[in-house]
Amino acid sequence: MKKNITLGAVIILVGVIWLLSNLDVFSFSIIGTFFLSLRKLWPLLLIGAGVSLLINKNSMMKTIVWIIIVICIMFYGIYGMNNGTLNYPEFKLQEHLY
Repeated sequence: MKKNITLGAVIILVGVIWLLSNLDVFSFSIIGTFFLSLRKLWPLLLIGAGVSLLINKNSMMKTIVWIIIVICIMFYGIYGMNNGTLNYPEFKLQEHLY
């Protein structure tokens, strides 16, 4: 039953993020970068699922494994897809004040 709650919470979270992006509440570029990197690194999800199956009782270790996988995907999305540079648009305060 606990697995169903976790899966349901993840699906709801993804849906809320997607909805907020469609409503232009926040920029989809960061989330989009995450999903683009996920397309290349989807085997990490299989590795995480396999490790989770091997670690039966230690739920803290499972959580750590999934956090590491998400961090790897995010790091690749931010750093790896930009050829090793962090290219973010510059925010100029003067343009927004006048």
